[in-house]
Amino acid sequence: MQKVIHYADLFIDTDSRQTMQSGNPVQLTDTEYRLLVYLLRHQGVVCRRDTIIEDVWGERFLYDTGTLDVHLSSLRHKLGWTKEGPLRTVRGVGLILPHESPASGIVKIDLFLRELLMCHEDVLRRKDIRCYLRLTPFVYEILVDEAILRQVFSSVFALFLKYAPDGARWEISSQLTVRAYTLTFTSTGTCPDFAEIASARQQAAFLGIPIRMGNKHSADGDIMGVELNIPMDDGDF
Repeated sequence: MQKVIHYADLFIDTDSRQTMQSGNPVQLTDTEYRLLVYLLRHQGVVCRRDTIIEDVWGERFLYDTGTLDVHLSSLRHKLGWTKEGPLRTVRGVGLILPHESPASGIVKIDLFLRELLMCHEDVLRRKDIRCYLRLTPFVYEILVDEAILRQVFSSVFALFLKYAPDGARWEISSQLTVRAYTLTFTSTGTCPDFAEIASARQQAAFLGIPIRMGNKHSADGDIMGVELNIPMDDGDF
């Protein structure tokens, strides 16, 4: 679970429960704080009003949506948010806080990987490659050089497109630990010559990201795997 949450000009330290906006402290009540953290940890998800009440207040029936509206109004006022955004109402369903566009040097991992898949959608469809994403919940920000990290991911991705056979099953999974963010790509296919990943290795060296690559035999064919470990400081998540 993230100890520090960034969103636009907001900075929240969940250990000290301190909320800052544009470098200035924001005084929130306990309920407003818990409501804000809940919304930030569910970016891009339409949250049903009754679910918010149950998860934030811990009660299913004792609070109605009018209570939620009062606290939302106060929270919006203190943050300078309006009904037009960023927190929006989905009529008849609930509320959604859209993902904030990544700032310089901050990579939104889940959005980036989905964008990467979409960019190669035609090739994946032509080769009938089935892709699966299993991402660690709430892993939104990795504070590294975005341009280089994109090059590393794109280079590894290109290797899979080149070597994965038609109809391959391709999985991308991630794990967040105290010291590292681990991203793993696996696919049926043959392992490329290690000279072919020289470019990706060289790019990763700038970030200090080790790349492991190999393959193993199975009844369904060779399984090719690539693993990247991105070192993180305690304040980066």
